[in-house]
Amino acid sequence: MTVLIIKNKITAFLLVFAMIISLIPATTAYATITDINIISDTQVTAEQAKKWAKTKGASEEFLALADLYWEYAEECGNVNPGIAYVQAGKETGFGKFGGVLDASYHNPCGMKTSAGGGDTDKNAHKRFDSWDEGVQAHLDHLALYAGAKGYPRSDSYDPRHFISIKGKATTVNSLGGKWAPSSTYGEEVNSYYKALCSYSGIDSADNNSQNENNNSSGTLNPGTTESKPNELSVEPVIKPEIPIIPPAPSKEPKVTSTIGWKNEDGVWYYYYSDNTKAKGWIKPDANWYYLNDSGKMLTGWLNDNGTWYYLNDNGTISLGWKQIDKKWYYMQTSGAMSKGLQHDGSNWYSFKDSGVLVTNGWLSIGKKWYYCEDSGKLKTGWFKDGDTSYYMQGDGSMATGLKSIENKTYLFGDNGANKTGWTSINNYWYFFNEDGDMSTGWINLDGNWYYLYNTGAMAKGWLDLSGTWYYLNSNGSMATGFVKSGSDYYYLDKSSGKALTNTTIDGYKIGADGKRKGQSSNNDNTNTPNTPSTPGNNTNSGGKKLIVIDPGHNFGGDDGAYATHDRVTYIERDLNMQLGVKLKSDLESKGYTVMMTRNETDRETLAVTPSLTKRVNLANDIGADFFVSLHHNSADAASANGIETFYSSKSQDENFGGAYSDSKISISKSMATNITNNICNKAGFTNRGGKDSGLFVCRNTKMPSVLVECGFITNPSEAIKCTDSSSQEIVTSAIADSIASGLN
Repeated sequence: MTVLIIKNKITAFLLVFAMIISLIPATTAYATITDINIISDTQVTAEQAKKWAKTKGASEEFLALADLYWEYAEECGNVNPGIAYVQAGKETGFGKFGGVLDASYHNPCGMKTSAGGGDTDKNAHKRFDSWDEGVQAHLDHLALYAGAKGYPRSDSYDPRHFISIKGKATTVNSLGGKWAPSSTYGEEVNSYYKALCSYSGIDSADNNSQNENNNSSGTLNPGTTESKPNELSVEPVIKPEIPIIPPAPSKEPKVTSTIGWKNEDGVWYYYYSDNTKAKGWIKPDANWYYLNDSGKMLTGWLNDNGTWYYLNDNGTISLGWKQIDKKWYYMQTSGAMSKGLQHDGSNWYSFKDSGVLVTNGWLSIGKKWYYCEDSGKLKTGWFKDGDTSYYMQGDGSMATGLKSIENKTYLFGDNGANKTGWTSINNYWYFFNEDGDMSTGWINLDGNWYYLYNTGAMAKGWLDLSGTWYYLNSNGSMATGFVKSGSDYYYLDKSSGKALTNTTIDGYKIGADGKRKGQSSNNDNTNTPNTPSTPGNNTNSGGKKLIVIDPGHNFGGDDGAYATHDRVTYIERDLNMQLGVKLKSDLESKGYTVMMTRNETDRETLAVTPSLTKRVNLANDIGADFFVSLHHNSADAASANGIETFYSSKSQDENFGGAYSDSKISISKSMATNITNNICNKAGFTNRGGKDSGLFVCRNTKMPSVLVECGFITNPSEAIKCTDSSSQEIVTSAIADSIASGLN
């Protein structure tokens, strides 16, 4: 079990889609860049590198680093020193820094400590004793990523020399999304290296035996792009406007003299100069009064020709707000009692036919809906009723349909609910963010990229963005790897999705026109991409069950366990993700729809409680059929070993509904036992059994849920096994088989 679990530090955590702006593929037009192996020779010399860096305004201290990169490259995994040097230039601003670090850190690549932390936290970054140490650490880290022979090594200055990253990025372009979250990071480093080679009069392709120039002619134009859908018909919301309140109509007062008021036996009368009593409406001063046929001054309610008025105890007509018998009324400037919708000069209100102010809740007036606060004021703008968001327009009426609010487009159902997620309109798909506004450009959902035109419509098929080509499956997800278009195959970069040219992939040469040439020297396992019809569904599930995979922990407040053996550090968070990716593939091959709670490029730093809550909410909100959380164990005793799987027999926490389900517990318990048995039988681990424990994610998910501890990284021999790719595949295959037999 992880350190946090063993020491009972687990609390709780939340989400859904955080969606991930910093991870969106750049729409800036980069030229397609021939990839370069990180471990490769270069004809560029240190002196040439210095001259090139000087054109970038490099500091004298940075210029001197070139000698160190060329000196140590051979003993540090034969990393191409030119690649490392230009990467250091990108990371340090060519020695001018300007970020959270300065030259005193002797850190040329922004490397963090073994514990890591936030990008803006100085203490999370490694301070080396000298530039010699910093440069060697940088080269070693690149060598490990590239899978250099003899790595990881026990004598490295690299504080993050984790075996879990070995071989994860063998080429410069593949550093994108791995060394840094940006999917174009590697291409940006590559462009610097090409510029260095060009400045030095050297063809960068000559340095890279795996990336031969095919000498093929033509330009990349793999297919016909679809016609961009027209813009939607969107209406602006009604803006707040203060209505013009007409002046009170004249009542033509009948007072012609100032004889005045007389009280006779407790009753007030008004006498004219001829000593006769006034009757009807009079205005002897600044106020209106009403005298009946006998001349008596009236108080209280008065119905005059079908219009209601209220006369105060002193006989004056009531104007504006009036509370009568603990009920509120509003009298217009004429004194007439308000009914229906009325604006008091500041806000809208609704009044019953009896004149009583409506308060607290929804009301329908003339086929429009309104919402009254406790004060009676009609809500305007955004508000939530329960978990549903609504927008009340300037006149208080509820918005429906497509509306423009502050230059953003929103969609509201007939019931006024603000819609989010995928929606089909006029046979095109649109995506509305968690905040409700319509998305455009690149978006990342559950690890899949989609492109939405500036009209909001989802793109499909070939997409040309300023000369950079992508392919979007029929469900809108960005394709990667080989795709077939017509009779030709093209290769789409696995990190950025961009169609590549002039490179070699899996033994195939890719020409300048992007087409695959000849036969591969490797086995041909090319597949055309899955193309389901519904956005967000990236498996041919045929309506089968939805599985949520939770690769435990994150990059900040809940970063899991660490263990170091022979100066090699094993990090649970990364191993969890490696298993998650493999399990996702296994389950999708069985026809399941799969969603991950975090993806390889995510850099979430939430604390334990919000992180766990986010994951539980994701699974609950999408109605998953099964939830499996992947972890690696740790213990104080290095001899601790084996596999164990947890489930929960407890009720949900109150804030998650407090539900208790015999069915959920029964399936979870059975699944925990079967998964443990299956892994141990197939992979040879010690069987620690299925166990009942009230772990947060198992307790609060609505569906059957388990948490699998896939071996102890604090056990030296088991840690090695946990990082072995073949062993990982056996483990995930065993989990997938257990899920398939347990749910079907």
